[in-house]
Amino acid sequence: MSAASWCDSPWELVGWLGLACYFSRFLVQWIASERAGASVTPRAFWWMSVGGALLLMLYSVYRREPIFLIGYLVTLAIYLRNLWISYAAGARLGTVVVTLIAVLAWILTVTIGLDHVRPGYGNSHFWLAVGVVGQSLWSSRFVVQWYFSERAGESHFPEAFWWVSLAGNALILAYAIKVGDPIWIAGLCLGPIVQVRNLMIIYRSPA
Repeated sequence: MSAASWCDSPWELVGWLGLACYFSRFLVQWIASERAGASVTPRAFWWMSVGGALLLMLYSVYRREPIFLIGYLVTLAIYLRNLWISYAAGARLGTVVVTLIAVLAWILTVTIGLDHVRPGYGNSHFWLAVGVVGQSLWSSRFVVQWYFSERAGESHFPEAFWWVSLAGNALILAYAIKVGDPIWIAGLCLGPIVQVRNLMIIYRSPA
């Protein structure tokens, strides 16, 4: 990707469109939470998440970045499950089933990330570790959200989701900066603002 241009190919346009979906979904969630005075999850959030995941999966294939690709694959399944819950309240999966799927998804993320590192990063064990751990946390935030949603029988964001998001965001942003991709950097740099703001809303809302 040329440093002088933010969109040198149609694939990069796909990436920017996916990023727009991912960024806008949290604006929608943030506005809804501010209006409700609590951290809430509008259904539009999940539809925008599905669209963004599909577009960014295509972009990740173009960029040959499995660390990002596997994260989008894992979270896409969770977005679809949350849509299912939102349309059929109380449609729960068993806790054991959810836990097993979550563990398998995490193992898949780490294993493929280690076996298919992008050319040029094989000698950088430190940055590979940052990327794998960051993506593991970044993906597992929605595993956490899914777990608590299944227990409650409704789609919502627990407090733990925002803390895991904050930690994963910091690490995967560092990896994105190392990779030097403006799409991922732009998509991650504003995340902590939304995460911290949601934590503030949670802590100030009545128990």
